[in-house]
Amino acid sequence: MKKYRAFSVIIVAILLICSMTLAGCSLPETDKEIRSYTVDIKQAAPTASSDNMPEMLARIRPTVVDVTSYSDEATAAGSGVIIGHTTAQNEQYFIVTNHHVIDGGSSFSVDVLSIAEDGTESTAVYDAQLIGSSRKRDVAVLSISLESGVELPTASFIADSDAVKVGTEVYAIGNPLGILGGTVTHGIISATKRQVTVEEIGTMTLMQTDASINGGNSGGGLFDTQGQLVGIINSGYDTYNEQSVEGLNFAIPANDVKYAAKNLIETHEENGGKVTKYGYVEGDAAPDVSFSVATLYTSLALTSRSNYLIAAASSSDSPFYHVWGGTDKAVVSISVNGTEVDLSQSGGSSYALVAIANNALTDVKAGDIVTIEYRDILYSRNIFGMARSYVDSSVKTATVTLTQYVYEPNIN
Repeated sequence: MKKYRAFSVIIVAILLICSMTLAGCSLPETDKEIRSYTVDIKQAAPTASSDNMPEMLARIRPTVVDVTSYSDEATAAGSGVIIGHTTAQNEQYFIVTNHHVIDGGSSFSVDVLSIAEDGTESTAVYDAQLIGSSRKRDVAVLSISLESGVELPTASFIADSDAVKVGTEVYAIGNPLGILGGTVTHGIISATKRQVTVEEIGTMTLMQTDASINGGNSGGGLFDTQGQLVGIINSGYDTYNEQSVEGLNFAIPANDVKYAAKNLIETHEENGGKVTKYGYVEGDAAPDVSFSVATLYTSLALTSRSNYLIAAASSSDSPFYHVWGGTDKAVVSISVNGTEVDLSQSGGSSYALVAIANNALTDVKAGDIVTIEYRDILYSRNIFGMARSYVDSSVKTATVTLTQYVYEPNIN
């Protein structure tokens, strides 16, 4: 089964990227010294659904921007939402997007949409800087600085995204394919609180929608008929069991986006308008362990084989990389803060076994102690040079104390 894919796109030409916004950030008045930030997220008061959808959409479309992430290898396009601003010598606006949109980027830009009274549309491109990012939450915040007196619209969050019900009408706004910024699609909330495994992110609790979503929509806004932000688009199915699928798309609930964005803004620091310390979500940790299942021989005798849960450090930043390097290990047990995870509840299903292991590490926090008992995977070659894998008989233990996760971009 293919995991849910993230909806950003890699491009080699100059493309626009639609973005989402969080509003109402309040900051100190000077940017000539190191400072921290507070943020007040704007929340819309409940009103009746608008009778004039074109007017409502014209009001909220400019709060969604195109986001471009540049690196030496490629250029990636996504979307974002403007969520707040502060007044200093320049007007500084904050934009929320997905972690996977900015991940690996060394510089960023956003295209901001303007709609004149006669309906004429135009865009302005601004350089953006990263404020902070949370991989496990798939939320990042960028900022742009404007000349004094220039104002941009900001999105308003729904009061409580937990109260959004199945059947609620929604509009997705973003930059599909990285070339169609400001695109609006319509659908409903198909389900709430779906447990979804997103590639390179992990297990998340997401809203499901049937609104049309494509690559480049990542980071874009999902709005209700009152123009309230109910979620940020981040993933969807393109295939399932090798079959093409449609209308299975997902968004991070607004409550979760709001919490992560506030943390990222409030913990970052700037000096002279430049970020000197990247923001983070308090308690976030990154074990960086990936799991899979493999069939291995149970001993050097090579007489019987069995399925094993396989663990590997998914990056050189993983605390387990210092123990295992880049090698795979056959898992015997997993414990978090001394409590062993019951891997037997998988019922023999390889997919369920991996899901249980992933879930065990999804909610870990900085300061938690993770212990993985494992066996080394060894290799035996026959006279024809064919290698066969088997597990070592001795059980080893790797114990790590997780530290606070802070994302550092690849700035040259």
